Amino acid sequence: MIGYGKRILVVDDQETMRLLITEQLVQHGFLVAQASDGRRALNELYTCRFDAVITDYHMPYCSGLDLLRQSRMAWPDLPVIIVSGSHEQIAELATARGAFACLPKPFDPNLLLSVLTRAVDQHVPS
Repeated sequence: MIGYGKRILVVDDQETMRLLITEQLVQHGFLVAQASDGRRALNELYTCRFDAVITDYHMPYCSGLDLLRQSRMAWPDLPVIIVSGSHEQIAELATARGAFACLPKPFDPNLLLSVLTRAVDQHVPS
């Protein structure tokens, strides 16, 4: 299993999308926690150590870019993958601000797994 023991935080305000991503990751051995918005995600990040974050861009209270910015301050090496329906408009901005990757939504599940595997392999927890 490619994700054995790796902890991933999935953040999306759409429950069906969170569950879809979570199910896919669990099938590949990842340990997954979920948050429905950026504020809840930050609470999870302060509570538990994660190997990567997958977050939607458009969310209430705290966008994916806001979550990225705030997580960079506390965990500068934590890989953050942003998924967005408006991928072309934010991909360059997200990567310039330190996102590990920015994927279009809907995304290819195999592409997500490939990018996530690279992210967790490169991440050295502090």
